[in-house]
Amino acid sequence: MKTTARIFFTILFFLPLLSLAQNNTTGTQKMVLTCPFEHGSGREPKEAFTWNPPDQKVVMISKVDSIVRSCTKATVVKVEPSEDNNYEIVINVNNLYFWYHGLIRPVVKRGETVTAGQALGIYTFGTELEFRMFKDEDMQDPRDLLECKVPKAD
Repeated sequence: MKTTARIFFTILFFLPLLSLAQNNTTGTQKMVLTCPFEHGSGREPKEAFTWNPPDQKVVMISKVDSIVRSCTKATVVKVEPSEDNNYEIVINVNNLYFWYHGLIRPVVKRGETVTAGQALGIYTFGTELEFRMFKDEDMQDPRDLLECKVPKAD
């Protein structure tokens, strides 16, 4: 009886620990990213040339939204104007970095903590917003993690 109880409590103790150790095949824990637009859509970039390795950015477009939202709870690490009179915002959580390019005006500041769905900046209807995800310095494909599904080109 003591042995059975001991085995039962051992299993009961280690089972939650095993589930916490689960990772998917890429080594990035499966997370769901809030879509940068509430009513937007995304697509793969259509370039006149190809990159090696391929550029894994997502091009987002909305004809309804004027607010770009944070995809996750994170810290704002960069808010800077770009060469094309737009802004680039980078947020960071753990070793993941999310880049937003194409905002006309930021509403966050460097060092600010944002939550998923919180406004990052103002966007012009119908223009392209580039969304990228990096793990450390390696570009990752965010399409499978976004709650708004982005079709992959064939």
